[in-house]
Amino acid sequence: MPLKEFIPENIWNNMPNKYCTVQQAFNNPMSVQLQTATRYCPRHLLSQFLTTNGTKDTWIWCPTANGIFSTKYVRSLLAPANSQQWTVLWSPHIPLKWSVLLWHLILNSIPVDETVKEKGVPLTSKCSCCPQPQEESTLHLFFRSDTANQVWLELSHLLHFSNKEVSAVTDGVMDFLVRPKIIATTGCLVRCTFMAALWEIWCSRNKARFQDQKMTAKHIINRTMLSIRAICISFKFKKVPQPWLAALHQTENGKENLKSITPSIVRWIMPPSGRLKLNVDGAFMMTTGRAGGGGILRDHEGNMCWAFAQAYHDLNSSLAAEAMALNDGLSICYSKGVSEILVETDSLNLLQLVTKQISSQWDLTCIMHDIAAKTLNLKAEIVHAPREANRVADCLASSSMSCPRLVIWSSWADLPTTVKDPYHLDKVGDPSIKS
Repeated sequence: MPLKEFIPENIWNNMPNKYCTVQQAFNNPMSVQLQTATRYCPRHLLSQFLTTNGTKDTWIWCPTANGIFSTKYVRSLLAPANSQQWTVLWSPHIPLKWSVLLWHLILNSIPVDETVKEKGVPLTSKCSCCPQPQEESTLHLFFRSDTANQVWLELSHLLHFSNKEVSAVTDGVMDFLVRPKIIATTGCLVRCTFMAALWEIWCSRNKARFQDQKMTAKHIINRTMLSIRAICISFKFKKVPQPWLAALHQTENGKENLKSITPSIVRWIMPPSGRLKLNVDGAFMMTTGRAGGGGILRDHEGNMCWAFAQAYHDLNSSLAAEAMALNDGLSICYSKGVSEILVETDSLNLLQLVTKQISSQWDLTCIMHDIAAKTLNLKAEIVHAPREANRVADCLASSSMSCPRLVIWSSWADLPTTVKDPYHLDKVGDPSIKS
């Protein structure tokens, strides 16, 4: 094709040796013709040719705009087209346990009777959600049972969702999650409420099956709305629509009453800039007498400085294991020259002993004396934290029973596998619901 077809007339008139084709312009990488062609010719024409213009060859990764290789884009290329739908399951304001439940629902791996039978386990199925029990399946339990019908009917004015339209669990759940995004707060509330209701149905079923507690739609709905209320307060949702305010038994001026109602959202809080936080926990098995403790020191960005775990012997209570773990954590801080630290423990009894709100048991007198001395020397501030905000230390304590001696890790990559997940979840601020 003649090069003239693409060049503006004023440029063409002043260009030497202009009577050539596009292909001929590429014969000389340094020519004016080529420089003009690359500026004005359509890209689909230029893509047929290769030129270096005297520069060094470099790899170009086409899926990215900057040409730099990215594993993120490799994943997007290899993943199915509908894989982007999974992203709606994971959100900072959605508790991880809700997301995991829906993930299993979509994969049809919830251990209801029907799924268990499909794995070759013979059993007689009897659902716990209907006055006249039927065979239990995921579709029946979550969308077709008498209890489920009452739950979804009660929530229909908020969710604009009909359980009668769900014919397959996987499609029904995914279709709801990926339907056109609703503006801001309402969209978050709709998605959270849907997930919370499914979670409470599952919890209620398990209590009915294993604790002989009757499933009731009223209980499920109450628990669902309490969880949504906790999320609204924790994440300070703005401009909550009036229907939701009414459903949450809340008015715009009634926020004080909300704050006293459980459940609540908890997460591990990073220390102030320039300070370090030590989380410790102990574990004790009454049946075997095995005990252990663990802890982790992190900075204001959630990065691990070090972590430890150690098995203990000849202890007779979980409180003793908690005290030993605290003492070991303070000892390591002292040996490494760390001072002015914040310390968190999920043992309220231990905190009361340390702060001398209650008297120490005789068998803990010596270790409490050591803790008091180290606390003073290190200028350590010891506070209580909910167990949900102390999950890394809890996992370290659980894994400590298999440690023959004191183990100290200086890199998160070396941590036990069971500890890595809660470590990363804490770092990104993943919330947990405390009932």
